[in-house]
This record gives sequence, structure tokens and C-alpha cells, in this order.
Amino acid sequence: MAFCLVGGRARVTGIGEVVESLPFEQRTFTLLMPPVGCPTPAVYRRWDEMGCPTGDHGNDLEPAAVDLVPDLVRWRDELGYATGRRPQLAGSGSTWFVEGSYPGDGRRVVRTVPSTTSS
Repeated sequence: MAFCLVGGRARVTGIGEVVESLPFEQRTFTLLMPPVGCPTPAVYRRWDEMGCPTGDHGNDLEPAAVDLVPDLVRWRDELGYATGRRPQLAGSGSTWFVEGSYPGDGRRVVRTVPSTTSS
């Protein structure tokens, strides 16, 4: 069964073909969804143009996304200032997140929940 249908946590290796399920962890995150867009194809294209850089904070697409949409830096820094933590970019952007509960303007607190689907 496809992982996206099962959900939960997993470690993916190889070129995405090896999926190892991981146990559930109760965690809380704060998301900041800025009013700017990051078109996924454009972010990947910029990443290719930049020589496929490695991101310093867990997301290799971050350098390309902030190069393409410089306003993302302001939103990242705003969340970092409000929380005292270094935000991470989700996917190709534009959502930033930190672990922990930091409610506030433009931020949404979310919690992980156990999967209700059995595999």
C-alpha cells in the first residue's frame, strides 16, 4: 500500500523506493503561512540552476526558495524572533515551522495525531 495512503512517520531512503515505518511520536508544531507563494516547479528549477545546494537547516530546497522569493527571509526571521527558535521551511515553501506551541498573529499550532488507518 502506498505510504501516502497509510500515513504516520517513515524514513525514506534510496530514491524514494525504500520506506521504513517509524513509531508514532506526540509532537507540537507552530506553522507560519506567509501570504507569498513559492511555485514548486520554479523552486526546483532554481535549485538546479544553483548547483543543487545543501540546506543548512534540514531542507535542501531552502536556499533556492529564499533566492527565488526573498520575502521569505522576513517571514522566517519574524517567526524566529517570536519563538527564539530557528524555523525550517516545509517542502518547497512557503510555510515555515518550529517545534513547540507559539500561538500568535499569522501562526497556527498543530499537533501530531496517531494514524487511524491500519496497514
